[in-house]
Amino acid sequence: MAGFTSPPIPDVQTDLAIDAIRPRAQQPRRSFTPESLARLTDSIRAHGILQPLSVHQTTAGYDLISGERRLRAARAANLTTVPVKVFSDLTERQVQQLSAVENLQREDLNPVDEADAVLDILSVELDLPKDQLTPRLERWKSMRMRDPALARVSEDERQAIAQLDTLFRSLSRAEWTSFVSNRLPVLRLPTPLLEAVREGRLDYTKAVALKRAPEGLREALLAESGALSVQQIRQRIQEVSRVGTPHEELTHALDNFRHLTAKDQLAKLTPEARGELLSLLQQATAIMSERTNAPSRKRLR
Repeated sequence: MAGFTSPPIPDVQTDLAIDAIRPRAQQPRRSFTPESLARLTDSIRAHGILQPLSVHQTTAGYDLISGERRLRAARAANLTTVPVKVFSDLTERQVQQLSAVENLQREDLNPVDEADAVLDILSVELDLPKDQLTPRLERWKSMRMRDPALARVSEDERQAIAQLDTLFRSLSRAEWTSFVSNRLPVLRLPTPLLEAVREGRLDYTKAVALKRAPEGLREALLAESGALSVQQIRQRIQEVSRVGTPHEELTHALDNFRHLTAKDQLAKLTPEARGELLSLLQQATAIMSERTNAPSRKRLR
């Protein structure tokens, strides 16, 4: 395999016994809803497997590269063999890359697994650990936005950014800067929302809206999300926010007042202003005493 833009041609395409195929621990696609598996199982019973699975032949057997969902559905349909494309003599990095590429080509890949698959490809191509990619991508995006001609960046970073441009053109996807802005944030969703999107129970746009909700409200809205539009979710969050606004405004006003009434500030008041402030404070103390049943600690003078 000579890199992402030159994937290997499979050595063999044949039928292979299901029991001879071993799923790999690290598959780009990590969730399979019972409903989608049931639909695929019915389709396979009726029409067979239309797209071969990909496997890597090693001395120990056949490791699955892509097609775990089809493999599970084939087992559920009681098939004993499946059509496969057989690759050989690949490194682990090449298997990881090919697995990510083939899964990206599937139309029903959810946004979480899609973002993961893209990061798997970038990790191999840029020779960076996956957990270091997000901060690098965000920094490179910032560089590109500030300096489109990349005149003030190092040669290494200029080459990395050029490689990103080439990779995303090969993926037939939007610009990599758009991926950083619009797709990468899906991996920062709170865990319940992340898993709901991964499992296909929650649309990504709804997940982004729910992320802004307080935790308790978020759980309630997540349970109702199937019957709510994105706009309705936003309205519910705004309604709850408006309820809390008066208290927040009062807290902010008190904090600001404490700052203004430092000793050096009070010393600057004229006698008339000091008397007016004292009157207002006595009124405020009376309101708090009457409404909260809290006795005033000391008479204001």
